Amino acid sequence: MKKFAINEFYEFVSEPKTFRPGDQIVVQHAELPVVENELSVSLWLKLKNHASDWAIIFHKGTERLIRTPGLYLMPNTSKLHVRFTGNWDNNVGIEEIGDELLLNQKYHLTYTLSDPEKRLDFYINGEWVAFYSIENVKTHKVKFNDGPLYIGRFYREGFNGEISNFRYFNWRLSAEEAMKNYLNSRPFN
Repeated sequence: MKKFAINEFYEFVSEPKTFRPGDQIVVQHAELPVVENELSVSLWLKLKNHASDWAIIFHKGTERLIRTPGLYLMPNTSKLHVRFTGNWDNNVGIEEIGDELLLNQKYHLTYTLSDPEKRLDFYINGEWVAFYSIENVKTHKVKFNDGPLYIGRFYREGFNGEISNFRYFNWRLSAEEAMKNYLNSRPFN
C-alpha cells in the first residue's frame, strides 16, 4: 500500500484579534493538520507594548519545556525568541533575532522547522532573517508532541497586541513559499 503525504494548513485566526497578556486560544492537537517531521507557523503580529517579563506568542506542548513549536518575546525589548524541543535538549533554537519589535508596527512572522533537513528558519515580512542548524545530524532529532497549541498565555503571560492570519502548516515552507504566504495574506487594517 502506498502512503501519500498531503500538505495542509489551517488558519485559526483570520481576522485581527486583540490579545491582552491573560488571553489565549487553545487548539487541541486533533484539530491541527497531521505533522510527521516538519511544520511551519505564520501570523501577522502588532504589539501594543513591551512586557516586563517573557511573553508567549505561541507554544505547542503540555509543559513549559515541551515546546515544538514555540515563539516568545524577550522581556522589555520584545526581541523574538524562537524555540523547539529536541531529544538532546528541551530548549533549542534561536536565542534572539535582531532588534526589538517596534510597537504598533505590523510584522508577518514565519517559523519553519524540519527534522529531515535538521533546521529551523525564521522569516519576517517574507525575508529570511535567522536559522538554527542541528549539528549532530545522526542522533539529534526534533521532538514533535501531541499537546495543544496555545496562542497567547500558557504557563506565563501572553502578549499585548493583535494577531491575524494565524496559520499552522504540516510542512516546512520553502523561502519562496514563505514570501508568497506573506504577500498573499492580509495584514491589519
